[in-house]
Amino acid sequence: MPPEKDQERSGKDEPKEEKTINFDAIVKLNDKLDKTIERIERLEKKIELMSPELEDATGSLNMTLAILRTFQEVTNIATIFSPSKWLMRLRPDINLNAIERVIVDVLTREGPKNISQLTAAARIERGSASRRIIREKVNEMIEEGILEEVDGGTGRVIKMRIDIKELSNGRKE
Repeated sequence: MPPEKDQERSGKDEPKEEKTINFDAIVKLNDKLDKTIERIERLEKKIELMSPELEDATGSLNMTLAILRTFQEVTNIATIFSPSKWLMRLRPDINLNAIERVIVDVLTREGPKNISQLTAAARIERGSASRRIIREKVNEMIEEGILEEVDGGTGRVIKMRIDIKELSNGRKE
């Protein structure tokens, strides 16, 4: 029997893969929006200079510009919800690479994890992740005071040492 039919009969749903936001893509999109808005504004000015009677034609450009600006605000807000980027804004002395940002984002959103769980979560976020690299980055981040090891009972469990919520409320770690 095909797995889909067997799954329907058992009444159990496979766990759905959680969709995540690629913040680097949002930053690139935001840059493209900036350039597009600038081009539309230049085009609008050129049309007005060339022929004042075409000023009415710029109405659709104004509407497009307003839509793009609104979309740009949404993408700016979305980057705020990246705990790692928020951490780097609040603590300029901390500079995280892509893997370190994923580690911070996962631990902030999902709480303490062991290396295997952290690697699995990083694979979901990035598409690929090496357990060895994750372990190395975690060790470096522990030395830097960003993460800490807690007693997990059966193994090594990692959690955020820096509380981003407290940091954003003005309390230093």
